[in-house]
Amino acid sequence: MKLLIIEDEPMTRLKIRKMLKTIQVESFKPQSIIEVEYAEDAIPYLKKTQFDIIFTDIECGELSGLSLIEGWRGQQAHAQWIIISGYDRFEFAQEAISYGVKEYLLKPITRQTLRDTIASCIAGLKENESDYIGANEIEKILQQLEKSIWTLDEQEVIYLFGQWQASFEAKSISVKYYCNILSHIMEVLFQRIKNKGSQLLQAFQWEINCPSKNVANQIFLAKCREIIKMLEQKRRGNEIDPIQTAKDFIAENIETDIGLKEVAAKLGLNASYFSQLFRKETGETFVKYRIRLRMEKAKELLLRKDIRVIDIPYFIGLNDHPHFTKTFKKYTGETPSEFRKKMGVN
Repeated sequence: MKLLIIEDEPMTRLKIRKMLKTIQVESFKPQSIIEVEYAEDAIPYLKKTQFDIIFTDIECGELSGLSLIEGWRGQQAHAQWIIISGYDRFEFAQEAISYGVKEYLLKPITRQTLRDTIASCIAGLKENESDYIGANEIEKILQQLEKSIWTLDEQEVIYLFGQWQASFEAKSISVKYYCNILSHIMEVLFQRIKNKGSQLLQAFQWEINCPSKNVANQIFLAKCREIIKMLEQKRRGNEIDPIQTAKDFIAENIETDIGLKEVAAKLGLNASYFSQLFRKETGETFVKYRIRLRMEKAKELLLRKDIRVIDIPYFIGLNDHPHFTKTFKKYTGETPSEFRKKMGVN
């Protein structure tokens, strides 16, 4: 178990470290305890290490502890964050709770208080491990499978998905939730392969709904093989989409209100000609493609616990939340909140 202590008072750091080494809590076995003085000193460690428990003071340098949590809770989604402070202020505690902080401890910290807090963190870590598949884990398997399918490496697909299955064997994940996750992965995977320039069948069925996880895994692999066969049939030599540059440009600027004229100008093409070419090559209009890309990006963001639903429109170039909700429901049949609940993100 890896712990990080961010505290500008040397004596407080020393006291916490000593207590952490001696308190007796079931399943609590510190492998390493890293100490830093200021929040900004913690950033290099946060970049390279996934911590289990992080203690941080509120006022610990130019960067506050709350600001640090706000900026890093997404990349340290597994971690249990604990605030330590000498200020008994309601607004601090309220903001900490909104960021998902596990505990708000007031100085001086007693052994019993720390023990109870660690026990609570251990319970939180076990809960995270048992019934939730994080956005980072989903994105990792997506990137791996996308690469292997695109290169028609069926054996690599089988190997990668085998590792995926093994990593969740010990988790208490419901069949319905697991099928929802696999359906989401398959849908995004199909769209990403299609967006690379392969005009795959529009009627592909990515939904997986079955009574057991073993059957769900078999269906998922069968669908991966189906996509590979589609690619083999469509591919003639090295398949290159003549407007891949346009697609890349749209994806890179999805958070802005990018339009057809702007993309055409980027390519040095007449807007009318580009519109016709885009539809011919992709089978859909520029506007529909942009909506689909935005909604798929919205799905990815909705899987992240650190992003509020109300903020997602601003990440995909839609500054109107009601319009985003309406568009998302029209595209998926669900509201953003309903989709998030279905995917187990609370």
